[in-house]
Amino acid sequence: MDIFSEDDQRQLLTIKGLHRLTRNDLAVQIGVSLPTMTKLINSPAPMALQSVIYKKFKSWLNQQTKKE
Repeated sequence: MDIFSEDDQRQLLTIKGLHRLTRNDLAVQIGVSLPTMTKLINSPAPMALQSVIYKKFKSWLNQQTKKE
């Protein structure tokens, strides 16, 4: 298990807003289910995530920050 922090959530929401992405767009890009994406966006952070999901998120985040 890994911890999805407030900073992780803030970065996710920032990229979502800047690129005008929907929850579905994010779920497809990151490779998680729509209910998981909804949890990442709406649930209060910090929260525990399965390591596989956290690694997918971090990999996606690294790709996004390299683009900008």
